[in-house]
This record gives sequence, structure tokens and C-alpha cells, in this order.
Amino acid sequence: GETLAGLTIESVIPDPMSCCSCFEGFTKAPTLQLIPRKVPVSALIVGAGPFGCGWAGDVSEDSAKSTIQKAVSLGIRYVDTAPWYGAGLSEERVGRALAAISSDEKITVSTKVGRYIVPKATASSFGDRVEHGYDFNTAAYHDNIPVWDYRKDGILQSFHQSQTRLQRQFIDCLRVHDAETPERWEEACGANGAIDTLASLRAKGDIGQVSLGFNSAEFLMKSVRHYPAGTIDNIMIARTWNLLDTSAFELLVECQRRGIKVHMAAVFCSGLLWGQKTFMYSSNVPSEYAEKAKRWEELACSFGLSLPAVALAFAYLPACVERIAIGV
Repeated sequence: GETLAGLTIESVIPDPMSCCSCFEGFTKAPTLQLIPRKVPVSALIVGAGPFGCGWAGDVSEDSAKSTIQKAVSLGIRYVDTAPWYGAGLSEERVGRALAAISSDEKITVSTKVGRYIVPKATASSFGDRVEHGYDFNTAAYHDNIPVWDYRKDGILQSFHQSQTRLQRQFIDCLRVHDAETPERWEEACGANGAIDTLASLRAKGDIGQVSLGFNSAEFLMKSVRHYPAGTIDNIMIARTWNLLDTSAFELLVECQRRGIKVHMAAVFCSGLLWGQKTFMYSSNVPSEYAEKAKRWEELACSFGLSLPAVALAFAYLPACVERIAIGV
């Protein structure tokens, strides 16, 4: 298939297991299967988080539409979004953009549950379930806000809202989003919670795959160990497997053991590993990470490669990694 600059991990580092201290964990715990392989365009996901006008700033409707159209023209056939991204704005834009693309393209779509959207005028009635940390700049587009709810009725409401915004009845992959506090996790993984509800939707043919999308490797590990094999089809790991942070190592080993496929997100650390002055959705870049990024860039340049190319190859190195979301 088509590749990105024909990149393999072998072209990045001749002997990745011995030349850099960053790889010491692999030699000490060789239980994670690593495969030097090319990165096919078919493995990429368009991460539609920026379409919600958050940390990346204001994104116009035309920019969102042209981004998806360009991605499809390059061979990318997967788009990931969520109600959280702009309180539904990202989903609406994805839905409109895909509606304008021929159905012959067969685009896979994933979105997330755990939050549904309400008008700000009614938010007080939802008490502490209102997401007061909502930081997307959407006042010019609507006056709504997310409410968190991982119970059955809340999950179904979130799902039905997403179907409308995405203009799709069938959702290829539905992820439980950000259930990474004790209270949210217990609600999502309890009886008649989010996971049970998604499994039921899958059994009825309303969705294709059951997934999780968290920033916390700890809560992802807790989740995959909580359920028997076959319950969770894949997980999306954000922030914790990249050139600057490998704390998801044990989680990847567990996914490999259970046959759970992994989709990676934030592999460029939201900009820092792309050469930008942003780190994990913030303009505040800790000095230790800035220094690590600089050293990785120097190493990449010594082999005639770009830092983003090396970051992408690293993310795709574990055999259990199936896809990588770019744009987040």
C-alpha cells in the first residue's frame, strides 16, 4: 500500500533496541511485540477534534470540510470525532463534509459517548454533571454545553444525538470517552453502564465495534482487565505512547495478550513533536519535554528524517497498534 515516505523504524534508528536510553524499557521487558513496518496511509485516522474550535483555535466550516476532502483524496478512509469536541460542532461538520462525498468512498466513522449536549439555558438543572471545564470557543456557532452521563439512558441519548449530527444511523465504532475518574469509571463499567449498553448496540447491529477512548493508561488498563475477551474490540490511547511518554507500555502488553487492537492519538503531543510550541492541548510546554523533543529532532536529522516522521513510526511500532489518529 501507499506509505508515508516509505518510513520504517529501521530507517529511523539502525538498532533501535541499543542506541538510545529511551528504548531501555523494551530490552528489560521484551514482552511487547515490536514490528519494524511501513506506515500505510490506510492506517491513518483523521482526528476531528480541532473542528470543535478548542486548543487549535477557531476552525472555519470550509477548513474542516476541505481537510476531510483532502484526507480522502490522499487515501485516508477513517474519521474520529466526539460530542465533546465543540459540544457537537465537530460531529456536525464531519457529518456535512461526509455527506458531500460519494458513498462509494466507504468512510469509516467513530465517535464517542459519555456526554450529551444541552442548551446552556437549561444547564443548571443538571447540577454537577455539567462539564464546567468545557474550553472550546463555540459561542459564535451555538449556545450549548456537554453534560456527562455514563448510565444507559445517558449513553443512548448521546448515541442518538451523534447519529443526527453525523447524518448516519450506523456508527462503525463507538468509544466510551474519558471515564477516568473513580465516579465516572464506576458508572461506565457498572451494570447497565456504558460498556454494557455499547455491547447491546453492537449485538443489535447499530454499531460495529465497542471501544474506549481515554487519556489515562491506568483507567484503560483497569477497563480492559474488567471484561472478558471479546467485549472490547479496540481502545484509543491518547498522550501516553509517544517519543516523550511511554507510560502505556504495560497497557500495550495487556492489549496484545487479549487481542485488543489499539488506535493511537496525540502521537505528536498536540504539536510539540510537529515542531510547534504546544504540548498536550496547551501552550505551556514543560522544559523537560521541550528538551526531549529537541534531542529527538537532532537524532532524526542525523539520519535525514523529520521529527514528525520518527514520531509516527514510533507510534506504529507495537504489533497491536492498528491505526493512528492525526490532527489531535
